[in-house]
Amino acid sequence: MKSISILMVLIIVCSGIIFANANEIVNLVGKFIGEKVYLMVLSKDKTFYVRSKVPEGLKEGEYVEVKGVERTDKDGNTYIWALQVKEIASKTIDEVIKGIKSYLGKKVLISGEFRGWEGSAGPPPVTRSDWVVKDDTGYIYVLGAPPFNPIEDKGKKIIVIGTLKVSKSDIPYIEPILIEER
Repeated sequence: MKSISILMVLIIVCSGIIFANANEIVNLVGKFIGEKVYLMVLSKDKTFYVRSKVPEGLKEGEYVEVKGVERTDKDGNTYIWALQVKEIASKTIDEVIKGIKSYLGKKVLISGEFRGWEGSAGPPPVTRSDWVVKDDTGYIYVLGAPPFNPIEDKGKKIIVIGTLKVSKSDIPYIEPILIEER
């Protein structure tokens, strides 16, 4: 009887591991581009189909964060069964800097101008490749190599979505998830 109980526990545990791997949580950030049977979210030139209700007030062209589980329907089409669909509202750099405690570790959306390696925000916070985005209220660094030519593309209108962080030397920066030209 004891060995049957142990065997049952092993079967349940192993089944749980297989089930968990098949249903890993998917996180994505993208632009809401419409709704038919599924919500359609464009992220890095790929359209994702999301099974969820449209969040109240969300309009086409606005950005969302989706958390869910990838599934396949009876016809073999892949979609995301959403656990959460949340709008990412645009913030000014000044709002983010002044409310740093509220935004630290959270996703922020900045709509601004690509400034390359322009040093108006002080020294780069993490790497020499970090670059600057500017809006009417200030400047902030974005982690990593610039997505555009740092000299020729200065002034290009962009959207940056990423996680707000602070460097060891107390300089705020954005760890990018999505960068788009607007």
